[in-house]
Amino acid sequence: MQDVAHVAEVARIGPNSIIQTIAALREQYGAETTAAWLRRSGRGHFLETMPDHMLAESEFGAMIRDLRDWLGMPAAMRVLDRSGELTANYVATNRVPAPIRLLLPRLPVGLALRIFLPAIAKHAWTFAGSGQFGYTLRPQWQLTLANSVEAREVQAAEPVCSYYRAAFEGLLRRVVSDRIRVREVTCRAMGAPRCTFAVSLEG
Repeated sequence: MQDVAHVAEVARIGPNSIIQTIAALREQYGAETTAAWLRRSGRGHFLETMPDHMLAESEFGAMIRDLRDWLGMPAAMRVLDRSGELTANYVATNRVPAPIRLLLPRLPVGLALRIFLPAIAKHAWTFAGSGQFGYTLRPQWQLTLANSVEAREVQAAEPVCSYYRAAFEGLLRRVVSDRIRVREVTCRAMGAPRCTFAVSLEG
């Protein structure tokens, strides 16, 4: 397994975690309801200016907790699922070089993953914060995330990392193959040591 840890004095995470969660809220609940919640939760400043720099990961963790308190776990997971998808779309379009987007879909999926996953691991600090991203290619394709922001301070009978699952799936589908599916199979919220995401091909 390749396992990459990036821990700073203050763990930080990319602004898309916040930006796209707000965008997903507006899609699903409307601009007025979203604005009211942002003001009520002490985030009214995001109505004026969206973040354009790395944020303390605690800001995303607090937003996740507040969403769950407001909407309940299932509805909050749907918002975060959409946020992960929007984040993946942004990263694939703006951060992955066009030659890579052209080349990898033409390769066998296993080879494309072997090329692309090390690049994701290299930049894991931008989305994992103090978490540790890893991957395996044999005997099966798996992604892992230790200390996931979504799975902290929560106990659940099922996996809860909908933002990361959707972000991983969306990025791999956009860059590697549109047949890829990602499913979270173990989760820290369930007592596992790390969250594990199975990567497979549909059809």
